[in-house]
Amino acid sequence: YTPPTKGILSKLPSSWVPYAQLSRIEKPGGLYGFYMAYVIGLGYGACLLTPAVAPSSLASTAAILLVYNVFLRGAACTVNDILDREYDRRVARCRHRPVARGAVTPAQGYIWYAAQTVGAGAAIACLPNPLLALGYAVPIQLVVSLYPLCKRFTDFPQLVLSAPIAGGVLMAAASVGLDPFDMSSLAIAGATASLTLSHYIWTTIFDYVNACQDTPDDVKAGVRSMAVRYHNTTAFISTLGAAQVACLAVTGVLGGFSPIYWVGAVGGNAMWLTIMARTVKRSRPDVCGWWFAWGGLIVSGTTGAALFAEY
Repeated sequence: YTPPTKGILSKLPSSWVPYAQLSRIEKPGGLYGFYMAYVIGLGYGACLLTPAVAPSSLASTAAILLVYNVFLRGAACTVNDILDREYDRRVARCRHRPVARGAVTPAQGYIWYAAQTVGAGAAIACLPNPLLALGYAVPIQLVVSLYPLCKRFTDFPQLVLSAPIAGGVLMAAASVGLDPFDMSSLAIAGATASLTLSHYIWTTIFDYVNACQDTPDDVKAGVRSMAVRYHNTTAFISTLGAAQVACLAVTGVLGGFSPIYWVGAVGGNAMWLTIMARTVKRSRPDVCGWWFAWGGLIVSGTTGAALFAEY
């Protein structure tokens, strides 16, 4: 292990660095993966609510949810590193993580996890309807915290992780006043479910590509994942990508959205997922890493931008 000499970590006191690394503050790709679900949910809610949500209210809610996601993602990464420490020591990309290398004890890690969870709760308290948001945030926190254990028992941990992340679409929509479970309009309920499912599928693709970086080491270490089970990256991304785009199309039909949405969200996602399917190769972990770093922002950002343009 070599202490960081550049980037944000190099500016921090040395005693802070392991905790910052636990939260992955130097790697915003995962934060994009978490936060963009909330951007999509905000844009979607803004499109459908009458009277329209004020832009200032959307901006303030988006800012609060960003702070919440910094803490949520940091807590998720922290507990992941605590629970996976023995596996991480056998995976080249992960062996220098703070708990794996001994810079932070598991007990210290759990204290840091608790502190970030409190931070997430404080952010939720600032939302327009904190009790409503808490009803979503508690199961989201629980499932992202238990996700690392799934890698021991199933080849499908990505399907577990995708649920709480996609739940951010529902939580954000509810935060601006749209009830995701209001069945008075079956069309809107269906559009909401389809949009959430599209993000669930995207998160599965996103984390699959991340896991493709470590497949040889994961096999040796006994880590289970969809990347270990499904070797053909092109077929995997193409199949799930088609399902994701189909869900976005269903949302467009049921939500009565304009060509702005169809070109931006449906067409944009189809384009990016086609490029992704053609470029992601197990033999190119650098490409997999690039898509994990930027895919959440690019692909989900395309959907979010289309929804806000529709608004």
